[in-house]
Amino acid sequence: MSFAGEFTFSDLQEGDTLDQQYQITSDVYESLVGTFKDASQIHIDDDFARDNGFKSKVMHGAILNCFLSEFIGMRFPGRRALLLGCDLRYLKPCYLDDFILVTAKVSQKLETRRVVVLDLRFYNETQQYVAANGRAQVGVFLD
Repeated sequence: MSFAGEFTFSDLQEGDTLDQQYQITSDVYESLVGTFKDASQIHIDDDFARDNGFKSKVMHGAILNCFLSEFIGMRFPGRRALLLGCDLRYLKPCYLDDFILVTAKVSQKLETRRVVVLDLRFYNETQQYVAANGRAQVGVFLD
C-alpha cells in the first residue's frame, strides 16, 4: 500500500483502513465561528449549553466535516481524491479540546466510476465514545 496522501485507485482495496487523530482546538473553533457566523447559543454559550444538559458549549458538527475534508484530500486517499458526497450521523457531542480519531475503511470499490465508498467513524478519544459515523463517496482520479 502507498503512503498516506499518495493512494492511487489501484492501490485501494476493500477492507483497507486508515485513521488520523485531530483536536478541536480554540483556533479550529474560532475559525469556524468567525468564518461561518453560526453563533447559536448552544455553540457559543457554556451556561446555555449546561442548562440544556451538555457538559459545555457543543462544537459545530461542521468541524468534523472539515476534518473529513482534510483527511480525504490529504491522507486517504489523498491528493488524487475528490469528496463526491458524504452522509454523517452525529451521535454524541464534541467539546473544545477533544481529540477525535477519524477512521475510514474502504467498503466498496466501483471500478467503472473510479469511486471508493468509505465507512467513517469519528471516535471522541477524550469523551470515550463514537461522536459520529457515516459513509463517503470519493472519486480517485489520477494514477
